Amino acid sequence: MTSGYRVYRRNGWYHVYYNQCNSSPDGLGQWSIAQIPKHPRNYALWLQNMVRKLDQSLKSMMASYTEPRDTYGDKMSPFYITRTQPQKSARIQWIWEIDFDHEIMQVDSRPFFRLSNLPRGGLFLESISVDHYGHRACAKSMPAEHRYNWTARPPPACPLLLERYRSLASALKILPPRSLLGLPARQGYCEQVRCSLYQTMIGAALRTPTIAHDIPILEQASTPEGIPDSLVELGRAMLHIGLNPMIFCKFVYHLSHPVTHSHQRFQWLRPDVCIQFSTHLEDCDTLMACIASLVVKVQEGAPIRSTTYAIAISLTHISIAQITLDSNNTPQSISHTPALPFLPSFFATSPSTPGISAVVALSMVLNNSHLLPSQPKRFVSKSAKSFIRLPVEVWHEISSYLSSCSDLKTLAILSPQSRSAVQDLLRYPHIAGHRLLKALPDVIDSYWVSPRWCRTVHEDYLPQDGLQALYSQRFLASKDDDFGVAVQVAPGDPPLKAHTRSWSERFSNVPGFVKEGQFDLIPVDGIHQSGWAVKYGVLACV
Repeated sequence: MTSGYRVYRRNGWYHVYYNQCNSSPDGLGQWSIAQIPKHPRNYALWLQNMVRKLDQSLKSMMASYTEPRDTYGDKMSPFYITRTQPQKSARIQWIWEIDFDHEIMQVDSRPFFRLSNLPRGGLFLESISVDHYGHRACAKSMPAEHRYNWTARPPPACPLLLERYRSLASALKILPPRSLLGLPARQGYCEQVRCSLYQTMIGAALRTPTIAHDIPILEQASTPEGIPDSLVELGRAMLHIGLNPMIFCKFVYHLSHPVTHSHQRFQWLRPDVCIQFSTHLEDCDTLMACIASLVVKVQEGAPIRSTTYAIAISLTHISIAQITLDSNNTPQSISHTPALPFLPSFFATSPSTPGISAVVALSMVLNNSHLLPSQPKRFVSKSAKSFIRLPVEVWHEISSYLSSCSDLKTLAILSPQSRSAVQDLLRYPHIAGHRLLKALPDVIDSYWVSPRWCRTVHEDYLPQDGLQALYSQRFLASKDDDFGVAVQVAPGDPPLKAHTRSWSERFSNVPGFVKEGQFDLIPVDGIHQSGWAVKYGVLACV
């Protein structure tokens, strides 16, 4: 028995009909499209009649209640009307939604087809597939004329901002990320491992059903205000994690990764980095206007009067700008990158993108000394002067045997040289007291990667062969003086109910594992809401 929903959307209201059985594509799916006429004139009449019926249905349902509400009827009944788009669950395997607001058909709450030009018969069945992250998606082979198109065009750029951008031409350069940041062409070991973890975490976000559901909505946004607040928070969290020390330890996580819910389209992420949400950064005029706007905002309110980094982000693309002001608050030099692809495609074959690499590259030049304890005026007694004067290289060697964040912070206050060594070492990612040293080529067992519930809710959600590398990774790691351990990470398991903890850990019963745990990057805020979490497993030896 395959149960599902038949849904009609009209003016933001979802008219939901429960279907007890045969809700698969060749059942309820084919029935749903059979009612839609092929001929344009008949289609227009059908559209008009359906809209009238839905309006009348909502009016009748509202009349049964004494006050306005977001849901009319019982969600467990055969029919109800709601403001909330229905989602799949253990009870509901398929959802067929006819969206009259956008004239498209959605499958499992994801946009698929143009309502006026649906594929029919065998082509309809062949067009329903899953993407590389396990979500319901149009097959790549589906003809473009049947594919939905709700992408908003870029709005005209502000003429004043375009004029402002062109007036900066004498101080402005467009450079590749590594040239802009003054970094060598090849990544160092620390940057490589940061990049591997960061792209795995972003892959974990794309694997998360609630996030994957929201991302296509970006296509509809023509202005920054049209970007959903949930995606603004996601973008802010992604940049915060990528730019700051990746220290995911139980007792210090919130010190370096505070949970905030700022939905402002312009934010100061840290004293030397600001971000501006935008749309259509791939459009030349939009990018120029956004960079000009960032220059003005840095001039108006930069917390520090030196080099500031400004990031324009649309989630699909990103551009990094380096802005230096002189003593008169006038731009002395401005450099920015082209618009770089940031989030991978849902049909990506690699977790890496130029935008992800650029964010990690920026993290390598930022000063994180503000996260370390303040240095005392006198570090130690006069009798220990020789100890103080140890070169940075020696402190690097000493600190390499420490992985506890509290121990490293204590070491940082001993001398300026030890502080420098600790600051360098904290650029390496740390998970549960383990320092990640190197990404390993091992393929992680798909059974461990898959969430607990996926066999019940969505069989297609099981990791596809070879594609779990998009969102899981194993690392060589060290803890104190033990350099023979490995840590592997994958998307977190969403809890069955909301909880207040952002960290959980337990000893593992998986053969070869010492312990397992999970931490939230965006906390769960409701039942069955998966947030954005990462789970990890510590293996005894490599």
